[in-house]
Amino acid sequence: MIAAIGAVTSAIGTVAGGLLSDRTRSRIGRRSPWLLGSSILATLALAGCGMTSSLVTIALLFAAFQLGIGTWTAALSALVPDHVASRDVGRASSFAGLGFLLGQTLGGVLAGVFITHPVRGLTLVPWVMVVGAILIAICVPTEDNRSMPRPARSTGRVRAWIPSASRDFWLAFTGRFLFILAIVMITHFKLYLFTDHLGLSKKDAGAAVAVAITIVGALSAVTTVAGGVLSDHLGRKKIFVGGAPLVLAAGMAPVLAAPSLATVFLFCAAIGLTLGTYLAVDQALMVAVLPDTATAARDLGVLGIGSTLPGVVAPVVGGLLINTVGYTALFLVSLALAVAAAAVIILIRSVR
Repeated sequence: MIAAIGAVTSAIGTVAGGLLSDRTRSRIGRRSPWLLGSSILATLALAGCGMTSSLVTIALLFAAFQLGIGTWTAALSALVPDHVASRDVGRASSFAGLGFLLGQTLGGVLAGVFITHPVRGLTLVPWVMVVGAILIAICVPTEDNRSMPRPARSTGRVRAWIPSASRDFWLAFTGRFLFILAIVMITHFKLYLFTDHLGLSKKDAGAAVAVAITIVGALSAVTTVAGGVLSDHLGRKKIFVGGAPLVLAAGMAPVLAAPSLATVFLFCAAIGLTLGTYLAVDQALMVAVLPDTATAARDLGVLGIGSTLPGVVAPVVGGLLINTVGYTALFLVSLALAVAAAAVIILIRSVR
C-alpha cells in the first residue's frame, strides 16, 4: 500500500513539477529552483522515515519523498531538450541511462553497508540528491529568464496538465508503459520465482537473485552506452526502442519451454540487453515526440508516468496471475505485453 501511494504521488510530482518548471522564471533559470527544492524535500522526507516507527508516518513521509523524486525527474529530464542538440540527444540519453544504472548499483551497495544502521543511512545518504542538484545548478549553463514570457495558459486549469493530443506522443507513452510492465511483471516476483517456481531454498534463491542482478546490471551498462552512440550514428531510434521488446519476448521463450536456473539467467541476460538499449534511446525518442519544447518538463513528466505506473499495476495483476494460474501464465502475459510494446512503437510516424 505504501508503494502504491508513493507511485501516485510520484506521478503527481512529475506532471505538476514539470508544468510549474516550464512556467518558472528566475535568476537561475526554470529548472534549477525545482531541482534544488525537490531534492531538499525528498532528502528531508526520507531522513524522517528513519526517525519513526509509525507506519502511518512512514507512509506520509514516503509519499512526500516520492513527490520530490517525481518533481526532480521532470526537471532533470527537461535539461536534455533545453541544452542538447537534436543530433546528440541519443548520446545524452545513453549517458542518462548509464547514470541511472550506476546509481541503482551504488544505491544497492550503500543499502547493504547501512542495513544494520538504517537511521544513519537514511540520514546521510539522501543528501547526495542535494549535492547533485547544487552541482547541476553550478555546472549546467543557466540564464536569468525573468524577462521571458511564460507559456500561454490553457483555457482550463485541468487542460494545462494534459499534453496536446499528439498521436505519436501517446503511442510513445503506451509503448513505454507496456515494455516496463512486461519486465516489472516478472522481476517484482524474482525471489519467489526461484523459490516457488524453481524450488530453490531461500539461501540458494538469495544467491541466484544476486547473480541475476549482476547479469542485468553488467549487460545493461554495456548496451546503454552502445545503444545511444549507434542511434546517433545511424540517425534511427525506432529500431532500437521497438526491437528491444522483441528481444525481451524471445528471452522468455526458453523459460516457458524448460523452466530452470539456466533459462532464467538467460532471460536475465535478455533483460540486460534490452533494458540498456531501451534506456539509451527511449529518452531520445520521447524528446523527439514532444508536442512543444516550451512545455518539455510537463510533457516528459507525463511520459515518466509510463515508467512509474507499472510499479502499481505489476504487483496486483502479477499476484493474481500467480495465485490463480501460475508462473507460466505470468511469463505468457509478459511476453504478450512485450510484443504489444514493439507493435505500438512501430506505429510512431514522426521518428525514424
